[in-house]
Amino acid sequence: MNNDIDLDADELKYLAIQASRKSETEHALMYLKHAIRKQPADGELLYLLAAEHAQLGMYDRATEEMTAALNLNPDIHTARLQLGLLHLTEGRVDAARSVLQRLVGLGTENYFSYFATGLEYLIQDQFPACRVALERGISMNDENSALNGDMQKIIDALPVTSQLEASDASSVWLSAYERNNDAH
Repeated sequence: MNNDIDLDADELKYLAIQASRKSETEHALMYLKHAIRKQPADGELLYLLAAEHAQLGMYDRATEEMTAALNLNPDIHTARLQLGLLHLTEGRVDAARSVLQRLVGLGTENYFSYFATGLEYLIQDQFPACRVALERGISMNDENSALNGDMQKIIDALPVTSQLEASDASSVWLSAYERNNDAH
């Protein structure tokens, strides 16, 4: 990045999103860190940085950043859903439930509510109900195809039987980060 050019935080955010879509993680991180220096209280920027760290497998850092993003802006629903997934990946079921509860409360007109409800069913090993809730959320979500892809990966990983090995549960929850993140 040319230091002679003074880009504002919004320009840097859009450059980061474009870099992320091209799988240029290093550039995305650089742009986001510069943008955050300019606007440190911007929850969306922190969320985008967290998403990049999650892509890299830096789950502890991603969890901290998503939590900070939600403290600044509690209405970043994608961050809340992904934070719930991160907690599940790390086996922190109570933390996941606490984070996701706000999404469940959005009501039946919001696809995030169905996604959060589906994850709650997953926690309870209620796989048919999980599938129905996630599929309903996907059918309602025409805004974020990457998120639909994440939810479809969870559906695809659901067992046919009523038993789920612990290692399988982790892979179901982790699947949200096994793709290029363009959920920005």
